[in-house]
Amino acid sequence: MSSWTRYIGCVTFAVFLLTGCGTATDENTDETREDTVKEGNEGNISQGDNHDNRSDNKVRLMEQNLQYTINGEAKEKTAFLKRSDNQPFSLYVLQQFRLSAEEPGKDIVFLTEDDSIYMRIELLKTDVNWDEVEKNVQAQLKSISETINDPSLDVESGTGFEVESGDDVITSILLKDEKSPVRLTIFTKKDRDYRDAFLVMAKTLMKR
Repeated sequence: MSSWTRYIGCVTFAVFLLTGCGTATDENTDETREDTVKEGNEGNISQGDNHDNRSDNKVRLMEQNLQYTINGEAKEKTAFLKRSDNQPFSLYVLQQFRLSAEEPGKDIVFLTEDDSIYMRIELLKTDVNWDEVEKNVQAQLKSISETINDPSLDVESGTGFEVESGDDVITSILLKDEKSPVRLTIFTKKDRDYRDAFLVMAKTLMKR
């Protein structure tokens, strides 16, 4: 066999392999884009309702229903998966809210009809000193009110602090997950209690 014959045979075989692989990849990619987003090697501080969020190589559905309360009224609505361009995380955001960067290291999820109602999200370092963070949170809240309350919220593996100023309610929540510690600051009104909705969304947060 001449050198040219061997060369043409190798090229033909390589083209055959590339053609076969390309077809399989295109078919799988189109299907995956419609239904899921893959998040690689993320820490998880979600509620764990969706089994797709539990493995190390996670495939998160593009949407899921979330249950929460507003002013004591139980609700269930669809939330959509959003990825921050400012910090390395994704979370499910309810339809009536929007995720936006506030400043480097801080994102907010705000109510679209009233952006004075919002939640600030700050990812913390895994070696965070919680005593120092709690002192800092309490000092900031005391600048608003001397009376700091324990918010009546379901905060697992975390700590909450809350103050009131007129109709405003400011709630600070520290989610003390070992892999994905987070500081939340929630701004709501006495007659517009969206705290549970914000917390439910925050519990779906996953670090990338």
